Amino acid sequence: MSKFITCDIGKKEVYVYVPESKNHYTISTDQFLELNIPELDGHDIVIEDAHLRSQEEDSLAQTWTIDQLKQLRSIADSKGIEILCFPQKVTPKARKIASIAVDSKFLDKNDDTDTFSIAFYLQEFPEAYDALKIFDPVEYKTFEKNVSHIYADRDALTEDSNGARNQQYGIKTDYQDYVTQWIKKYITILAFKLENETAEWAGIETNSKGNALKPGLLNYTSDKLKFIYGVINTILDPNTGEPRLRSDINKPPYWKYAKKVYFGLTPYHMHAGVTASNYKYHKRKAGSSCKKSMSLESKNAVKNLNDVREIREAMKESDRHLRDFWKTARKMIVEDGLR
Repeated sequence: MSKFITCDIGKKEVYVYVPESKNHYTISTDQFLELNIPELDGHDIVIEDAHLRSQEEDSLAQTWTIDQLKQLRSIADSKGIEILCFPQKVTPKARKIASIAVDSKFLDKNDDTDTFSIAFYLQEFPEAYDALKIFDPVEYKTFEKNVSHIYADRDALTEDSNGARNQQYGIKTDYQDYVTQWIKKYITILAFKLENETAEWAGIETNSKGNALKPGLLNYTSDKLKFIYGVINTILDPNTGEPRLRSDINKPPYWKYAKKVYFGLTPYHMHAGVTASNYKYHKRKAGSSCKKSMSLESKNAVKNLNDVREIREAMKESDRHLRDFWKTARKMIVEDGLR
């Protein structure tokens, strides 16, 4: 793991924390733009990504213009310094973790607690450090253009998901679409192709004799089918019966795209749509064997770092099952042509 410093950007001042020396500094925004930072010596610089967005004509909420951000990038490159973007939605969680592991004062938001908490979080969970985005300054309109297909694909999926939900996903109703028909036709083959643990995790369970799936799955009456529908819906268009396509390249997505766009498994997206919400807050959280909670008001609130690690491991295990389930179903639908 590289050595790094954390910074919090204000309108006129920048607050710096150096984990190695445990020193805090306050410098001007002009000093920061020149990377005139105390103790900076080959460190990476970690900053909340919200602070690294450019001022726009209709909003001066951000500190710097796009030209100033490009200047910052250029100076960093000339000095061999990397600037990394920390997802600001994770900062409250970082403060919670610091509060239970170090001192309760870190629950209170201020510039020093944010910079320390982010540094502590990254040191304790280095995999989060490896996932940080590299700072690449672009104007907002350019950024919007670059991600417009993501919004379009997510909105299309959400529309289809809401339509199916309004029809109870066809469970115990007369409603049918190409996703319900696919599940009815191929769920037994899907179950055979999945690892037992992944099938059980997905709710695809066998009867007491172990020689067939449970009747509720075969006759399409089980509530477990809601989740299965949600996954297949990201691969198969319920209106056409053809593979769901990315709108930018007009080809079926692979897991890397589906993971980020359809299931919202990235710390940089706040609102990833109905499918992501259903997975993260119903299947992954409510269905987890780990009942500890990051909510400090909960009776099952985390009490130490081991509790936090237990939650994170349970989430990773669920995500691995989702990945394997999705890839298996995609191969059946896209590559094997079972539709």
